[in-house]
Amino acid sequence: MRKAFVGLIAATLFMFAFSFMLVPLYNVFCEVTGLNGKIYGPSDFFKSEKEVRERNVNIRFLSQVNESAPVTFYPSSESLEVLTDKVTKTSYIARNNTNKTLTLTIVPSVSPGLAAEQVKKIQCFCFEEQTLAPYEEQEWPIRFYVDSELRENVNDIYLSYTLFENNRENSMVMHHDS
Repeated sequence: MRKAFVGLIAATLFMFAFSFMLVPLYNVFCEVTGLNGKIYGPSDFFKSEKEVRERNVNIRFLSQVNESAPVTFYPSSESLEVLTDKVTKTSYIARNNTNKTLTLTIVPSVSPGLAAEQVKKIQCFCFEEQTLAPYEEQEWPIRFYVDSELRENVNDIYLSYTLFENNRENSMVMHHDS
């Protein structure tokens, strides 16, 4: 009976100690395997000062035109190498290929999606509708920076802009005589 009691006490103490070791064991397992369900690593959680990790990142610029929009639209540079936390300026060119004034909406996207929060746009033509007069060509500037908090394994970021012609039926105001 005494052996069973001592065995139960030992088993209880082992389970108690093991429960406290689960978190450090999980952290070691995640670090070794690269599998990690956590958003922030343990070393980032307790940092009191922001560590500056400036590095170069390759930004590639893409453009698409919705099939119904009679516009030529392209980046002035296909790619740029930028330094994190430094403001960079580039532009896109848009040309109206019709004899009508066009109102356009531009929808941005960033790939990979994990980098979207680190691409900070200061100035962008995508913030508001753009208007092009008949056969007019405009250069639309973008000013942005990439935050140094960008994950170390992300070295290439794609900034893509899709241009849409606003639906003319929705933008026309109908007047009815009473």
